[in-house]
Amino acid sequence: EPLDIPNADPVPEELPAVVARINAQHITGDELERAVRSAEIQAGQALPSQFRDQVYRSVLERLVSFHLLLQESQTRNISATDAQVEGHIDRLRGNFPTEEAFESQLTAWDTTLDILREETRRDLLVEQVLDAAVTGDVAIDADTTREFYEAHTDQFIQGGSAHARHILIGISPDADEEAKTEARERAAELRQEAQEGADFAELARAHSEDPGSAENGGDLGRVTKGQTVPDFEAALFALEIGGISDVVETPFGFHIIQLLDLEESRTVPFAEASIQIREFLLNQEQQAQTEAFVAELRANSDVEILF
Repeated sequence: EPLDIPNADPVPEELPAVVARINAQHITGDELERAVRSAEIQAGQALPSQFRDQVYRSVLERLVSFHLLLQESQTRNISATDAQVEGHIDRLRGNFPTEEAFESQLTAWDTTLDILREETRRDLLVEQVLDAAVTGDVAIDADTTREFYEAHTDQFIQGGSAHARHILIGISPDADEEAKTEARERAAELRQEAQEGADFAELARAHSEDPGSAENGGDLGRVTKGQTVPDFEAALFALEIGGISDVVETPFGFHIIQLLDLEESRTVPFAEASIQIREFLLNQEQQAQTEAFVAELRANSDVEILF
């Protein structure tokens, strides 16, 4: 689940020993730091410094929700057995070729097997609370699924790809009108040459300012819908095979496009899409119910953020 990035109050460089109180329990600064590192690992990148305040507070909100659910597991007398915990860890261990590789990954995660066991136990408790409080109450009927499909038919279009070449006459972001006019005229001259029979690939090699395609005769390979900026896409998919576009302006400059081949798109029929739609709506409804359940727990708890 991606992190929310709201506006946030400044977070001190050195966190307090206790960052939040939830009823009689504490969330420590160390736990918050570990949770932020875990979020970085899941994201596959370090925390951008400009988002430090937002990310720390967003992660803390997640921890508050997690602890509320953990306390609810105690209220409901829910437990996780050692066998369940070890089974989960064994499945994780099975993703690594050797025990040494598994232990090396634990070190890279800045954790230990004992910490992993405790975190796994807590995860299983929270999972059971949510299963009991949310999942059993969700139902998506056929009419709802059909209504979603009919309202979002554009989301079920598959295919729609083109093999194309282009010539780019680039402009800098701060180009004035004179520079833009000069670039547009150069592009128009090259389009005229192509229209009169000049080899498009040779024109691209000689004149295109797109470093990624010029040396390949402007060849872009297969371009799918949604892959390029809207004006470029609209011009490309309006062409007939072998056709050459008018001069197209984008933030990158002025393009001339040649369509080499076209694969038509198709709309996935409802019969094929219905399972995917139902899973999406189910997840959406479960998320909404989870948020409502956690909000109710929070409203009935004493939660204090300490920084």
